[in-house]
Amino acid sequence: MSMQQQQTEFRRGRILKILAESNDQGANVPLVRTLVREFGYKADQDTVKIDLAWLSRHGFITVREVGEIELARITASGRDIVSRDLDVPGVQMLDD
Repeated sequence: MSMQQQQTEFRRGRILKILAESNDQGANVPLVRTLVREFGYKADQDTVKIDLAWLSRHGFITVREVGEIELARITASGRDIVSRDLDVPGVQMLDD
C-alpha cells in the first residue's frame, strides 16, 4: 500500500472520529476540514469533499445542506467503525 493510500485511509478514520465526537446534528464541513488539518493531514477542500463523498456513498456518514452550510453526520455504521466493531477496507483508525 502506498503512503498516499495509507494517509487517505487514516484521514477517513479521523473524519469519522471527529463526527462521532460531534453533537447529534453533525458538524459543518469547514469545521471538519479545520480539525483534520490540525491532526496533520492534507485537507484541501477537494480532498475533504472526496473523502466525505466516499464515506457517504458507503453509508458511514450523511451530508446535507442547511441553508448554505453543508453538515456531515455519522451513521450507525460509521460509529461501528470508530468503536472498531466493524473493519472496512478504505478506513483505518488510529489509537489515540
